[in-house]
Amino acid sequence: MISSLAPQLLGKQILAWVISFILFFIGTQINPNLNQKSRWILFVGSCLLLLTPIILGNITRGSRRWINIGSLSIQPSEIVKPPLMLFLASGQLPLLHFIPIFIVASQPDLGSAITLFVLMIPIILYSPKLFKLAIVATICLLLISPLIWKYVLHDYQKNRIETFLEPQHDPLGQGYNLIQSQIAVGSGGLFGKGYRQGTQGQLLFLPEKHTDFIFAATAEELGLVSVLLIFFAYFLLITSLLTKAYDTKHNKTLFLFTLGICFEIWTQVVINIGMNIGLLPVTGIPLPFLSVGGSSLMALLFSIGVIYSNL
Repeated sequence: MISSLAPQLLGKQILAWVISFILFFIGTQINPNLNQKSRWILFVGSCLLLLTPIILGNITRGSRRWINIGSLSIQPSEIVKPPLMLFLASGQLPLLHFIPIFIVASQPDLGSAITLFVLMIPIILYSPKLFKLAIVATICLLLISPLIWKYVLHDYQKNRIETFLEPQHDPLGQGYNLIQSQIAVGSGGLFGKGYRQGTQGQLLFLPEKHTDFIFAATAEELGLVSVLLIFFAYFLLITSLLTKAYDTKHNKTLFLFTLGICFEIWTQVVINIGMNIGLLPVTGIPLPFLSVGGSSLMALLFSIGVIYSNL
């Protein structure tokens, strides 16, 4: 699909896959049961890396999320997920995880902040105290949600939510992306329009067709059959990770790390596909293993390597 939608990026994405496979095998040699000093180094190093785009990064679409190294762009909010999950899984003051979440949200990058928070879900469910605290925090957030809407959310974030609720209100403006995505998904039919034959993607009606909306572009060109194959592949991956987590219950750190990465993949899949078909507001969250982007791919394959380590 990348060769169809963004052939100029195919070489970079192949290179990203090669590097990611190398990182996968490196991950299989890492023992997740790190000592206390190593855990703190990972946490502090991750926070410093997240601050780098704010200090040195260029503003792109109103936010600072990437670091440019030559012709390559690295997204620290994706790179730091494995080390932060290792820190969380060790049970080392999990509430400190809100520091990197706050840093990412201030870039601003609400989508990545959400996926970072998802890493905490297994830790919250595992700890009765954190679970009770999470319930209280959720109730408090619901009570102050009007204040959050008025004083915390940026205008573009409010527009995305309003557009999600009524996309036809501004079909050529805020609602354009969602409408074009739904057209692409619906027009694919059973077997699609054919490779490089999609009108929405190839004629540039569909924005970000190789990243945020690659699911819609794939559905248009390859049809419902390809979509079902994608769903089945994610089902196999997630169920295999859940099985691995069950098999490693005796190792608390690896158990929680596996669940955290599993929740992260599941959340990204649900949010990305949900926004492509109009069930969720549009956010800049990539579709794992399909969207263009080396940072996400490298972090995911490295994490899976750690999960399947024999150490």
